[in-house]
Amino acid sequence: MFKKTLLTASLFGLASASLGAELASDATHTNAIVAQAPSIQEVATLDDFTVTAPILHLGANYGSNDTIQITYSGASLDEDYTHPTTALTVVQTTGGTCTTANLSVSFAGLSGNVATYTVGASDGANTDCALTLPAVKVDGASLAAADTFSISVATSRGYGPLELIASTKLVDVGAAEITSTVSSVFNGTIDVNDDRETLTDGAATPAVELTDVATFVLADVGGGAALTATSTMTVTGDFSWAASTDAITGVVTYPQAVVTAATPANLGTVTKTATSISWIAAAADTYTLTLTPPTGANAVVLPATSFAYSSDIKYTNGTDAAVITEPVSDSAGAWSLNGASITALGVSNSTAVYPMIWIQNSGTSNGNISGSVNCAGVTITIPDLGTAAALSNTKVGEAIQTAVDADGRCPISNTRYDATVTVNAPASDITMNASYKVTAADGATDRVMLETSDSLPAASN
Repeated sequence: MFKKTLLTASLFGLASASLGAELASDATHTNAIVAQAPSIQEVATLDDFTVTAPILHLGANYGSNDTIQITYSGASLDEDYTHPTTALTVVQTTGGTCTTANLSVSFAGLSGNVATYTVGASDGANTDCALTLPAVKVDGASLAAADTFSISVATSRGYGPLELIASTKLVDVGAAEITSTVSSVFNGTIDVNDDRETLTDGAATPAVELTDVATFVLADVGGGAALTATSTMTVTGDFSWAASTDAITGVVTYPQAVVTAATPANLGTVTKTATSISWIAAAADTYTLTLTPPTGANAVVLPATSFAYSSDIKYTNGTDAAVITEPVSDSAGAWSLNGASITALGVSNSTAVYPMIWIQNSGTSNGNISGSVNCAGVTITIPDLGTAAALSNTKVGEAIQTAVDADGRCPISNTRYDATVTVNAPASDITMNASYKVTAADGATDRVMLETSDSLPAASN
């Protein structure tokens, strides 16, 4: 405001007791412009959105043939919008010198995004006159894309500018008012020490038989868009372990996967399969999916799996009757296995070196093997190194070296790498033997034993 006063008074030589031209939301000059804030979901699908008419307070005395130009920016005016051609309504502001009976402001045309008005009759005593600018309609999709709609004002007379008002937001599109989010994810750890039949929190021995819970929130903060009672929420993953087949009817149910809502009446039809759990969310609420592995005689091997969340939000934009569908997707967590992770340290990367890394599995459970290599600041991921069969020795060194060679980022001159092997089997059953064979220029060979993360002491002085 202070800068605007200086601009009017010093640059344009106006002598006035007013504070300069201003935009306001009413004719009393007491309420500043507050931008409308419709949600993105309200405006994006509207044919057009009506922008509330602002009030222009004049800060100078105007004479016949002075002009007032209104420039619209941001969203585009709707293609079917017709600008009013009537004269602007003039209102006297309390305490001002405006004499409304002797001021007329006529429409002179709309060119692109600029509307021009011309002052007709005037007694030259119109400081603080309030002019009601027209409400306009902007294209809904354009408003959603532009995010804002603003106007600026420039007034002038024959010899130059009179008053200026910088671009002022009339609409500032808000965030989505209807949201579907993952509040908490599945994070269970399948205990390989318990034959992969239970989830463990790692805090007790034997494993604690845990349930795993994920929560999903459908929220509607209110406003232009309105949530319907037909939104769907879905979690995908491997739920085959949760199936129960009736011995007589053969009907398959999934009693180990239970969906609830904070307000039970908001939970609609629930559909369960081996790969997905979905439900109708009839209203904004917090929905919970609880997974409980069966125990005892019903215990099953639990799969390591990732979970994904998707939701089709159903709403209307508050004006049109058509129901709109908005898809949402996110991660819903994963189930991992606890197992052995051992690192072979300082494997020489050279064409003259053949790594010999073996995994010993002294237990009765097979374990999938994966690995990674750290070399010169680069990490090379090796997702599949085969299976560590029960009561067996499994060679992985050759496969690790093949992956390093194929990646090509680990130099073969004066370079060593660390190879980490992870086995989804009880850690107490898994050990590693690491060495390499080196062939000299004269054909002589030698073998060098390597330290591993298990062979080194856990702490050192």
